[in-house]
Order: sequence, then structure tokens, then C-alpha cells
Amino acid sequence: MNDTELYSILREEIKPALGCTGPIAICFCAAQAYDAIGGEIKSIDATLDWCMSAKNDDVAFPGSRMLGVEMAIALGAVCGDPGAGLEVLHTVTPEGERKARKVAECVKINPQWNLQELEIYCDIAVHTDKGTGRAVVSQRSDGLILKERNDEILLELEPDISAQSGKLPILKYKVKDFYDMVTSLSEDELAFLRDAVAYNSRLANATLENRLGAGIGYELYHSDYQNYITRAKAYAAAGCEARMSGVSHPAMTCGNKGNVGIAASMPLVSMAKDLNLEEMDLLRGIALSYLTAISIIHRIGKAPSMCSCEVAAALGIAAGATLMRGGTYEQVAAAMQNTIPNVFGVVCDGAKLACALRISSGTGIALECSDLALSQVRIANNQGVLGATIDDSIEIIGKTALYAMVGSDRDLCRLLFEKRRIFPLMNFEERQSQ
Repeated sequence: MNDTELYSILREEIKPALGCTGPIAICFCAAQAYDAIGGEIKSIDATLDWCMSAKNDDVAFPGSRMLGVEMAIALGAVCGDPGAGLEVLHTVTPEGERKARKVAECVKINPQWNLQELEIYCDIAVHTDKGTGRAVVSQRSDGLILKERNDEILLELEPDISAQSGKLPILKYKVKDFYDMVTSLSEDELAFLRDAVAYNSRLANATLENRLGAGIGYELYHSDYQNYITRAKAYAAAGCEARMSGVSHPAMTCGNKGNVGIAASMPLVSMAKDLNLEEMDLLRGIALSYLTAISIIHRIGKAPSMCSCEVAAALGIAAGATLMRGGTYEQVAAAMQNTIPNVFGVVCDGAKLACALRISSGTGIALECSDLALSQVRIANNQGVLGATIDDSIEIIGKTALYAMVGSDRDLCRLLFEKRRIFPLMNFEERQSQ
């Protein structure tokens, strides 16, 4: 095991993002395209993979209450800061939003239903009185690979095909490698995760104090039936609701996914408070949770058919919660194996407030399975989707998402895309009242 490489992966995969990373990738691409040309916008053409086309219509944007992929493109082009990466919308103003609403009416989306790679792909051309600016984002939400001004190439990078070839560095590591590295890290090496606690706690607290979103986290937190699991579910749901509602605070993402970053950390933060655990125990738990989630995200894909919040985050929580309470590697593996039959195969139908319910249920499942593992209860290997080891089970999850579920995901996205185009441009409150 190369501890240095694995630690670098952990650092690289944890970064802040303002707003939901699905539509934010679209905003970032549009901002880069407009930045290439400038001028008065006449129209915008967007070629997107099927997931980006269909699964990003139901979340609000920071600084705006509007919804929809067309609005994401317009906001990015009109208000986006191309140099801010995943915090591209930090410059949105009321005046900018009003202008973006008009621009959204001249956005044309061309979904790519035959794109084979289950990864992010956005190709946006902004047509202005000065000509055409074009940008292409691929593989990652901030993965800019092409930028053009009137067909003049300003930037061009080769797409990273390591994911398709199975050569991503994270894929060669096993859960035992994650466990061994995390348990050997010093306080200084874990200190960067304090930002994850701070960023994601700020989002969760915004909901718990103000009843944002659908009220899922708020009601769970203030219910009469309280225990450490209920509160952990509340914290996780609350962070998600704030993000889906467009609260202008960044989340600390995990594997380029904000909801996974929240879901794989906030239950552990809540649990550490309830059980009076040391900060180092918490940070180690989050590190293991994040590494586990990252490894699964890279197996199921960055724009997967399988819900990463319910699958990757839940397995991360199970691992982290077990380690935090003194669990051995065998107990960590047992907690994860216990969790898999409960979350396997849950379909992703896009980013939305209902993700908070999924995150809440996944949290409850993961913590109960961790409790069972610490009590020496585990599901026997090789049952159903479980492999002979936890690593075999993770491979089965990845192959199912990348191959077996591709056709159904494409069909689902087509249905979602066609359904959304029926409705007029609307804001968050109008959608919630439907």
C-alpha cells in the first residue's frame, strides 16, 4: 500500500462547492463558454450527457430561487465567475438573476442519449454579438477540457480515460488499506477535515434553525422520539435540504458530490457529540467514511444510475461509525456487508429535496448495521449481492451500476427530460407547491 498516494487521493477528492454539483457543473461550463467570447448573449446551445440533461431540474441555485437546466446554463453564462471552480455562482445578484431568466428562454438543450460513458459531459456554445464561445467539461464537475473563441482553441486537454479503463489509482486499494492508513494518520494530517465539519455543519444548522426545504431534518431533530440515530439522520437530512434549497453556503464535497460529502460526514459529527467522542476519533471516522465513499463513486460512475447518496455514503457511514467507536477492521467490514443488502441498487432519479429522505434512511440503516457489527452480528458472505469479502461486494456494486443498470437509467432520464420540458420555467416555491 502507498500511504502517500492514498492520502493524496483523499485530499484531492475533498473540496468545497457552492450549490448542487450536478447543475453547478453546467453553470461552470456555461461560465467558461461565455468568458471565451463576451458580449451580448443571443442564444445558447448545450449538448449534455443524458444524466446531466435530465437529473438537474429540481434544485435551487445559490442566489436564485429558479429551477431547471436552462436556468443553470443561463446563470452560469450571465453571472458565473469562471475562475471560481465549483463556487462559480458566488457572484449571482438579483439583477443578474433577472437577466438570466430572459437568457434561459433562448437556451436549447441537446441530450446525448447514446453516450456510452456514465460520466459527466457538457458541451456549451454561447452565441453573442461578438461570435461564439464554447467550452467542454468532462469527467469531473470542474473538468474543463476545451475552451474556444470563434473556433480558435484557447485551451485543449485530453479527456481522462482512466475511469473507463479501470486504471484510476483508488481502484487498486482495498477497504483494509483505507482502515490501515486512516488509523495511522497524525492530527496534523487529519486537520484538513475540520473544514468538512465546519462547512457541512453550517448547512445543517441553517435548516435546523430555520426549517428550510421540506422540513425533514427539522422535524426529525425536534421529534419526541430521540436517540443518537434519529439525531444523526436529522443532521444529514438538514445539510442536504439546505443545499437543495439554494442556501448560499458551500458544502465540502466528496468525490465531486456535495450530498455525499454531507451524508458521509454529518451523521458522524452528530454521533460524536451524542457519544462524547474525541475529535480525533471523529476525524478518523470521517476520513474512512470519505475514502470508502470515494472508492464506490469511482466504481459506479460520477453520473451514476445507482444513487451515490444512498449507496456510497451509507457504506461510508457504516465504516466510519464503526471505527469511531473502536471497531476492528473485521467489524468495519461486517458493518459494510450488513449495510449492502439494504441499499444495493437504489436508482438515482436526480438531485432534489427528496434526496434528504434517502440520506436520512441510508444513515439510519448504516448506523443500525454498525451497531450490529459491534455486537458481533454480521450477514454471512456470498449471500445474494454479497461477495466473499467486502471488496468483492463493492466490485459487484460497481459492475451492476456501470453495466446492468445503464439501459434503465437512459430510459428513466428520457422520461424525466420529457416530463420537465412540459412545465414552464418556475421557482423553488412554485415547484414545492405542486
